[in-house]
Amino acid sequence: MESKEPGKLYQFFSRTVRPFFLFTGAGTALVGLYAFLPSWAMPNVAKLPYLQEYTIIIQHWGIMVGIMGICMMLAAIVPEWRVPILLYSAFEKSFMVWLVLSNAQQPFVNGFWIPFALDSTVVLYTIGYFLACGFTTPKNERP
Repeated sequence: MESKEPGKLYQFFSRTVRPFFLFTGAGTALVGLYAFLPSWAMPNVAKLPYLQEYTIIIQHWGIMVGIMGICMMLAAIVPEWRVPILLYSAFEKSFMVWLVLSNAQQPFVNGFWIPFALDSTVVLYTIGYFLACGFTTPKNERP
């Protein structure tokens, strides 16, 4: 039986999946600032006023997204985590992209364009990954 060599896209994703997870995971993990410094993060990062009565939801959101970023970085070194983390992050980030686009005309969106760019990149990369590699870990990444 003849062995078929992986295509160029497959090879691209095999080479880039680790740095992709490390870079986008670090960017995602930075949202953890909202969990620990909500009164600083809201006006300085999100460009929204800090409202003390929203502290619990802001901190909860910050820790959830921050942990997602940590999981993304761990998926860079634990190949078995990649497919589930790609699936979850793609759904979560697709929703954030939709939220920003659907509110693009609102002034409160101004602090969300950088996360929008990062999240859009994750979604597009994930689609490409699944088209090129399927729902598997590339062969050179398997234990």
